[in-house]
Amino acid sequence: MVVNPFFLHGSTQEQNLQQDLINEQIRMYGMDVYYIPRNFIREATIMREVTSSAFRSYFIIESYLNNFDGYGGQGDIMSKFGIQVKDEITLTISRERYEDYIAPFINSRLLFQMETGNVNSEIAHRPREGDLVYFPLGRRLFEIKYVEFETPFYQLGTNYTYELQCELFEYEDEILDTSIDEIDSAILDKGDVD
Repeated sequence: MVVNPFFLHGSTQEQNLQQDLINEQIRMYGMDVYYIPRNFIREATIMREVTSSAFRSYFIIESYLNNFDGYGGQGDIMSKFGIQVKDEITLTISRERYEDYIAPFINSRLLFQMETGNVNSEIAHRPREGDLVYFPLGRRLFEIKYVEFETPFYQLGTNYTYELQCELFEYEDEILDTSIDEIDSAILDKGDVD
């Protein structure tokens, strides 16, 4: 049996309306955050692990904070290395806003770097794990650990949001130079920033 051809399971007009409603809701109830993409300076070829990276640009995008009752995660824990902060947040951003206003700039920069032979990286179609998000309410940098791109699951035949699951950024000799003092000074006490 096939589905009934006389009923639409999500027309383009319905999908556009749903996307516009989600965009409006995020703008009304959300906040602006800084999306900071990771630029790979040098990659190891044996294990394909990143040996050097930099954060030099930023994009402002509106997001909805899913954690309404504070930071998630394990919180502050005592370990044999001292007190560790394991805070996490979950942010929801509009798929349309990311694909129209952030991805083209990141992709044009990556294509230029590929042509000049400076980088061998994939084109970004969605937010990437390892990128940073600056959360201005807490004045903290969070690293994207996982991007859920199928929640809610195909309403009217497509997806409308990205859910960014982030945890507090742990500085490991990366270069952080976004030209915004508030962001660049967020890790000055944790290491040298060029």
